[in-house]
Amino acid sequence: MFTCKVCIAGSDKVTSHGNGTILTAPSGENRTDLDPPSRLEVHCWSPSYPFKVLCSWLELPQTQLVTHYIVTYSVKGGEIQQCHPHPVSMASLSIPESSLPRENNSSARTMWRCVLEDLKLYTSYQLNVTAVNTAGSASHLQLFTLEDIVKPDPPVNVTVQVVPGKLKLLVKWDPPPSWSDHTLFPLMYKVRYQWENKGVSHAITLDPFENTQKVLPGLSPGRSYLVQVCSMEHMGMGQSSNWSPPVTVTMP
Repeated sequence: MFTCKVCIAGSDKVTSHGNGTILTAPSGENRTDLDPPSRLEVHCWSPSYPFKVLCSWLELPQTQLVTHYIVTYSVKGGEIQQCHPHPVSMASLSIPESSLPRENNSSARTMWRCVLEDLKLYTSYQLNVTAVNTAGSASHLQLFTLEDIVKPDPPVNVTVQVVPGKLKLLVKWDPPPSWSDHTLFPLMYKVRYQWENKGVSHAITLDPFENTQKVLPGLSPGRSYLVQVCSMEHMGMGQSSNWSPPVTVTMP
């Protein structure tokens, strides 16, 4: 059934119909800032397997209609649970840049996050994030298991020192604080290093039970190196973390 309703809002004409709402200015141009919400792009990952999952999305472009979000998740055929999203600062996110929409104004928009806890291992969940305003709604549906979306945070406190009298570097770091259980679910680490200005990068993967340090041998005198470390779940579940910020050191 198609319905249409026309009214006047100030000097603009508002037309509501089954497909949405159009605001027409006196010049005859249609305004789209009263449309229903557009489709969300939601990214979910587990930085502290198996204890919690974070789901984030970028706030929809500003319109004259207030938009709110409804988040639910459930096991197939199970009880539907609700998660209450909250805004977070972009600086606090460990989400990879490639997962963010490539828009010129994305940095000026708010990121929203929901925390899902007490999830079961090796179980498929369905997530539903719905954006709602008075003109309509748009939903994002996503299926996931914890094991597929494991993604630790990067290691912290990375330091690099020249080994005295040697063409070697000693790299040390601390595990990501967000990873909750290093006994049952140890992490592996990968160290990447390369010349500062050019050159092919080299990566060394450490055994999960090695200490959080590594000696890099066979380096060139007088060269500056960039060194980074990432972490990954020891069984290879999910993805590696983002690389830590690069540390620069110059060989004598």
